[in-house]
Amino acid sequence: MVLDALVLAAWVSPIYYFSSLVGGEIARRIRRKRLGRRGKVEKIIFQIPTVGNAETTNRAFRVVKSYGFPVETWVVIEEGDDPSRYEADRVVVVPRDFQCECLYKARALEYARRLRKDMVERGELSPNYVLLQGDDDSIPSREFVEECLSVDADIVIGTITPRPVTVLGTLIDYERSVACGTQCNLFTNISSPIWGHGEAMCISSRIDLSVSYDVSDIGRSGQKLISSEDLFYLHKAVHKGFRRVYNSTAKVYITPPLSFIDAFKQRRRWTWGHLRIILYGLLPLSSRLRILAVWILGLYTYTVSTLGIFLHHFGIVKFPDYLYPLLWATLIMWLLVRGVSIGRAMGWKHGVLGTVASYITVTLNFILHVAALLKGDPKKFEVIKKA
Repeated sequence: MVLDALVLAAWVSPIYYFSSLVGGEIARRIRRKRLGRRGKVEKIIFQIPTVGNAETTNRAFRVVKSYGFPVETWVVIEEGDDPSRYEADRVVVVPRDFQCECLYKARALEYARRLRKDMVERGELSPNYVLLQGDDDSIPSREFVEECLSVDADIVIGTITPRPVTVLGTLIDYERSVACGTQCNLFTNISSPIWGHGEAMCISSRIDLSVSYDVSDIGRSGQKLISSEDLFYLHKAVHKGFRRVYNSTAKVYITPPLSFIDAFKQRRRWTWGHLRIILYGLLPLSSRLRILAVWILGLYTYTVSTLGIFLHHFGIVKFPDYLYPLLWATLIMWLLVRGVSIGRAMGWKHGVLGTVASYITVTLNFILHVAALLKGDPKKFEVIKKA
């Protein structure tokens, strides 16, 4: 009886995802209207932190500059990298002796943030700017940049849109578009975010000048932020009272992992970044519980749903006849949610392909995350190849 109930709960979980997909779009439209229009912005500071990836960084700068907005490009690098390789308006070099409560990418972002704060205080930079934070392998669409300039939000995140570079990488990253459709659109637009997107996050100057990447003023002191800095920063801003956060359906183009090894490194970094936040109390309890709940729901749904197929086949799990129409309906809901989420981001052809390959996509991601858990905390920021 208990086993039947567990399998049934997993098989009807698409009702939740379907509801969050529909509810998320309603929440986004309401939030978009209520936020209103942002006042005139003097400039967009388009900032990319990188460890030597000059080619992909310069490509992103050129594309965003071509949109015709008032963009000032910043690249943030470490000592030892050659500044002359970057086509940026400002090259920010993080000194080796710079100390803060975070490491790796978050440390670089905090150094650049403090630099802008000092520049504003010295009168060298007008506070009337927005910060467009990006990765060295992602490109925000023109529509996303337009929303950053027009929506009066504290933080804006976009919809992850994988570039179909490799078949394997695309299949794996279909799941990211689904997460945007079923999680980010709803929870971010009701000011209770779960995921943050460092691939492109638009931050108002009032946030940039007042909210740091330090842990001690929001979470447990003595711990340093290693990864998942985008998620941490979004949650921290909301806890600090900046609740005007907005999830946009405008696209942010990303490059999927180029190999299974790179996908493993990337998922391991995310997995343990989230776990460090949960286990070491880097964010308040409410944020940690939301992140944990999504993790548990995903792992539970996949594991029990898959096991339930075999249990049902061998007659170990049985349901009354009147439940089967509901179970067929929830299967259709699951496929519909995935097709709509992927199709909205990548077009109807990928929506169809993503629907057909749904179980492959979910299984690949499940394997990657479980392997990441078993491998353990890398305790560093592992980078992957760029294209």
